[in-house]
Amino acid sequence: MARPPPVTAKGGAPAATPRRPVRRRPIGLAPLRGFEAAARLLSFTRAADELHLTQSAVSRQIAALEDDLGYQLFVRKTRELLLTPSGAQLARTVRQALGVVDRSVEEIRGQGASPRVVITTYPSFASLWLVPRLAAFQRAHPGIEIRIDAQGRRVDLEAEGVDIALRRCPPQDAPADAIRVLDEDTTPALSPELLNRHGGRLQSPADLVQLPRIEMEDDLPSTPRSDWSRWLEVAGVSAEEWAGSAVMAVTYIDQAMQGAARGQGVVLAGNPFREDMVASGQLVLPFPNIRFVTGFSMFLIVSQLSRERAAVAQLREWLLQEFARAPARRS
Repeated sequence: MARPPPVTAKGGAPAATPRRPVRRRPIGLAPLRGFEAAARLLSFTRAADELHLTQSAVSRQIAALEDDLGYQLFVRKTRELLLTPSGAQLARTVRQALGVVDRSVEEIRGQGASPRVVITTYPSFASLWLVPRLAAFQRAHPGIEIRIDAQGRRVDLEAEGVDIALRRCPPQDAPADAIRVLDEDTTPALSPELLNRHGGRLQSPADLVQLPRIEMEDDLPSTPRSDWSRWLEVAGVSAEEWAGSAVMAVTYIDQAMQGAARGQGVVLAGNPFREDMVASGQLVLPFPNIRFVTGFSMFLIVSQLSRERAAVAQLREWLLQEFARAPARRS
């Protein structure tokens, strides 16, 4: 029997009116798996690939779920799949519920094994800040296994089984329960060797025009407030004065910082990366009091499903202590 067309509200959006009386029988788990994947990926084809099913099988699962609920969950367009308000509401609930089930299964399977904590952040932060410090944590907590997801994408912690996120974003974009661990600012940094090659001292910010500079095609969300022209404006230097100086362009922050440490140029260095390299003598800050605030901050976020786990709590507290500790005092 043909299914009636969805009821639409003003503007063409699906209305909340049910297509048929809601059935009270329990919803099967398999359709919920298919729905969660399709809602997260906004694609029946990609959901099918992830679940090792055919696209038609996922479509049938979604159709059966919509029939059971009596509500349309997706708006199906020619080249686009969108969630309806009912679909978005169900997606949030299903994602959390399946996360709880999956986490419980993993804990049962892993009984007797070392507790594992999964932490996500962006690549340069992992390589420059996090990984060098984790050896100290693992010495203090040898029974805890740490897994780092440094793909740089923003993940759904509960849905993807991730325990802790270290996320860089504007404060207004951070979750309500996120812990703000630092506010980002930038200032020039260069190696002592490069500084010595240019007389050992820079009298004013305008003297930077004498030096090759390192620019980044950032691996982070771009912002016009974090580039050299903005710092020069704060320092009172005309960007045109620097137009003819030599430039080395790199893709990632860790490449820029390492290039500066090797004397290849002066880098616009953000915190917390510059502090460790200054404390170790790899870099110097010629104008440490002239800093540009980028408008980004670093936040620590803990999954709601992981908060009560002892290993997660231990790593969380250790990370907060590391952010609070001065670089020169780190061992």
